[in-house]
Amino acid sequence: MTHDFSEMELFRKARVTVLVGAFGSGKTELAINFAMRMNDAGREVALVDIDILKPMFRSRDKRRHLSEKGIRVVSSVADYEDADIPALSPAIYGVIEDESLDVVIDVGGDDDGARILGRFRNVLERAGYEMLYVVNTRRPFSSTPEDIANMVLAVEEASRLKCTALVSNTNLGSESSVELAKEGLDITQQAAETLRIPVRFAVIEKGVADSSRADLVNMLRTYGVPALEMERTILPPWEGIAQS
Repeated sequence: MTHDFSEMELFRKARVTVLVGAFGSGKTELAINFAMRMNDAGREVALVDIDILKPMFRSRDKRRHLSEKGIRVVSSVADYEDADIPALSPAIYGVIEDESLDVVIDVGGDDDGARILGRFRNVLERAGYEMLYVVNTRRPFSSTPEDIANMVLAVEEASRLKCTALVSNTNLGSESSVELAKEGLDITQQAAETLRIPVRFAVIEKGVADSSRADLVNMLRTYGVPALEMERTILPPWEGIAQS
């Protein structure tokens, strides 16, 4: 599917987009989708994976698929791609500084992962960035506006960078619905008001959007945010077995 870049400007507000969030927020899935959408819109894209805190799902695991699309994937130092240790490639600095590239950075969960992001603070500030905190209110420590606001502040302190907006991504995988997304968006909007930053967009799985289009349109009209319809590329083992 081809996407027009003007459409992506609803979601992409800086050349470098940093995605942070709690474990299970869906930021890795979003990072992959975001990079593919930018690539489909004709942009030169690099996906930087600095999620090295033993995650179950890693964007670098999709390296071959993304590379075939022309998306550059940068993560660990060569020969350490499968290791969960802080051996990050110096090429990350070059990618961020390369003004010909749109860059998506997938950061490890919570404030522990954000400390690693802090290594790149100076180069990010020079390049200009947007840091989006991805919220799934059905995950631990993200179920209330207060929880979300506290996590954002902890990430900012650890990374020494400013979160510029929230992304509402409340879902339960294959059991997701527009009603669930609406519930999560309401909580995320309250957290955004506390933090005095916007909700940049809501994420909804494309199959859910297609099956409940009228409900989705009403939700977006009510909250005044766009929706990024996301294809699921990463399935948990139990769903993969069910579909094999």
